[in-house]
Amino acid sequence: MTTTTSAPASGDVAATGTGDEPHRSTSPTDKYSPRQIMVAVVLGVLLLQLGFITSYVAAFHQPTPRDIPIGVIADAGLPAGVDQQVTDKLNAIDGRPLQARVLANTYEARNLIADREIMGAYLISPTGTDTLITASGAGTSAATALEAIFTKADAAQHRTFVVRDEVPVSVHDNRGLSGFYLAIGWVVGGYLLAASIGLMIGAPRTLREAGVHTAIMAGYAAASGFLGALITTHLLGTFTGHLLPLSLLGFGVVFATGIFTMGLRAAVGILAVPLAILIFVVLGNPSAGGAFGSNVLPTFWATIGRWITPGAGTEGVRSIVYFHGTGVLQPVATLTLYAVVGLALVLGFTARAARPTRPVAPQVPATATATATATA
Repeated sequence: MTTTTSAPASGDVAATGTGDEPHRSTSPTDKYSPRQIMVAVVLGVLLLQLGFITSYVAAFHQPTPRDIPIGVIADAGLPAGVDQQVTDKLNAIDGRPLQARVLANTYEARNLIADREIMGAYLISPTGTDTLITASGAGTSAATALEAIFTKADAAQHRTFVVRDEVPVSVHDNRGLSGFYLAIGWVVGGYLLAASIGLMIGAPRTLREAGVHTAIMAGYAAASGFLGALITTHLLGTFTGHLLPLSLLGFGVVFATGIFTMGLRAAVGILAVPLAILIFVVLGNPSAGGAFGSNVLPTFWATIGRWITPGAGTEGVRSIVYFHGTGVLQPVATLTLYAVVGLALVLGFTARAARPTRPVAPQVPATATATATATA
């Protein structure tokens, strides 16, 4: 008895389950023509550019004060109820630029400013020269807006006031923008490294590679956070005395931004780069509260700013440098969220891509079966 069998062709190794699964390229160049890719790139960049213009101009073209929290204090010697009357008038201003409430004294006002519950206070004096207490460290745009509002209000009442900055910005921190630029530098470093790894090396193909990429990002974030803090605290003297907390914040900003971008790369491929630019640059930068704080930005940007890493980094720097850490928990929560989601995307999509495929049973051609039966 003889049997006839057919050896599988070399190209059918994977089909027998005895060889490795052939690598399936996900490169767009293998799916689309150069002309199609060029059209997609041009349109994509144009949309990002127009989004950049729209986002920045819409956020900054007409800053309007809105619900700036302040306290009103009546100095000794004034009739009872004057503070409430002034509070009601301030809250009734068209557009509601202020959110005023009555306070007992300047001691309470200073504590509330330090706790970041209010951004200023107005002390009514029986002599006619009032005092506007501000906190430019919480945002120079809000402090400037308060001065403009009370200048107009006092002119209508034929009163005058002097300004006392309770939490002034550093002499080396012009307009309080240094923290914003420090945060933006950290953010740029995070997504640039992640984008570079994704474009030149690709997304991790195994969980081991994912661990290596994550470790590299963590090491880079630690170095970047420390060096950025070192430049601003020692080299430039902008935030002297805050090296360690700023280094930790910098690590969080860089790692959260970078690992989230890596997660996008694992999930959607090279589209991660424009998506990261959209999130962190087009939306994140104008809403971060740098040039203009949340109380003078339009509602949309004021709302999203604290939930994107540039805004979290900017607010974190202010909390550390000017308010002894008060208010830093919200930025930490934002950075933690991005880091957790990014890690989940990296590990989840890497595990999915690395999952072995079930071997397929070899198919015996009908002619071979018939030959074997006949010879039997």
